[in-house]
Amino acid sequence: MDTTHLLVTDLEVDTALAEPSVPLAIRTVWQLLRESDVRLSEAVALDVPDVELTDRVVVLRETKEGGVFEADVTSATATQLDELIGTRQSGPVFTIGGRRLRADEVAATFRKVTGKSVHALCFTRQVRSHRETDRPTLVERAAPGQGSTKPA
Repeated sequence: MDTTHLLVTDLEVDTALAEPSVPLAIRTVWQLLRESDVRLSEAVALDVPDVELTDRVVVLRETKEGGVFEADVTSATATQLDELIGTRQSGPVFTIGGRRLRADEVAATFRKVTGKSVHALCFTRQVRSHRETDRPTLVERAAPGQGSTKPA
């Protein structure tokens, strides 16, 4: 089954993340989805105490599996989260007009900017991760016309 229509290119994502008309809160959710195993519903449910900037971790409390999990974030995302949170000690991380950002707003804006589903961010990350773990190492790769170079 061809799933290429479900993928989003780096250029499409980078262009969307740089779109100045899109609020930082929405762009930061996109970045979080792009780089981690965080689901959209988990991202928008994050509260300020769930973000540990010094450790570059977000703590997921409202997960599909029902447990508490941590997800690492990049320094770029940590910087964006720091900007969004500012001096606040409580409340939702992602807000628009003083209210919690909704998942449908994040998804609709991504579709408007890219023409693709926001879930393409997660799907693309999963496909890339799968490809990276399935790649043979240099030792296992055979030169053209030769057998495996893997030591016996």
